[in-house]
Amino acid sequence: MNKKWYKLVFEQLDPIHIGKTAYGVISETRIFIPGWTMWGALVNSYAGKIGLEPDNFKDVQHLFERVTCFYPSFDNEGNAVLFPKFEGGELYLGADYPENVFRMEFTDTFVSTAINPISLTAEEESLHEMEVILPKSKRNKRQIYWSGLIGIEAENIDKMLNFFEEGRLEITVGGDSRYGLGRLRLISKRGEDGEALGQWGINEKGELNIREGVTANYIEFSTGIHFLKGKTEYIIIEFNFQKAIPEVKESRLCIIPGSKIRNTNKNMELKKGVLLTVK
Repeated sequence: MNKKWYKLVFEQLDPIHIGKTAYGVISETRIFIPGWTMWGALVNSYAGKIGLEPDNFKDVQHLFERVTCFYPSFDNEGNAVLFPKFEGGELYLGADYPENVFRMEFTDTFVSTAINPISLTAEEESLHEMEVILPKSKRNKRQIYWSGLIGIEAENIDKMLNFFEEGRLEITVGGDSRYGLGRLRLISKRGEDGEALGQWGINEKGELNIREGVTANYIEFSTGIHFLKGKTEYIIIEFNFQKAIPEVKESRLCIIPGSKIRNTNKNMELKKGVLLTVK
């Protein structure tokens, strides 16, 4: 089915926390936004706009599945995206930001605790710190923007472009909106062609388009994918929400963005920021 690709650029309005790893009471944030996080935020916003009840969200989930991971930039048109890359075993965003430097300049911690209403003291074991990405640099106040791609099926373009309304569409990324975190505003959208799609390692069909190079999305570790350098991670592909406490239904070992690969598998497609083998 034919699809057209658009680059979306969001202005970061609030601190954001993208869950990664917890060390004791400290919860670390990722320094980019995975495709599945952006997918969830777009589905929630779209379903809310058209008045869907949560039980019916699955009716619109497919509209946003062909979405990439999102990366920071400092211009409001997303012309200089800080793509990930591993050098010397360390993850970089762009050429100038090793992960530790990015965290020093753009992250802070958010402390929260539950208060006992009788004693007005902190509830035992309720104190925790959450690392957040700030909207602006601590050093020079440069504003962060987030850029990524979404593929829209031809039959849905009109209604989707109405939804992606520049200057008006706001979404919330991450799982901690109750603390006032995660708000992004769409400020730019534009159609993209094959050359631009190559920066995200995909072609017009949303298929993996790297013979040997650095990936900007997660890639399932599978036959024909040769891992050259970088890191791997188990990714939760699907939860079972029929249980009182959601359980992991399916997970895959994936090569993370910024890693270098050699690819001889021509049968992988993008879904929620992950290139998966087509069954």
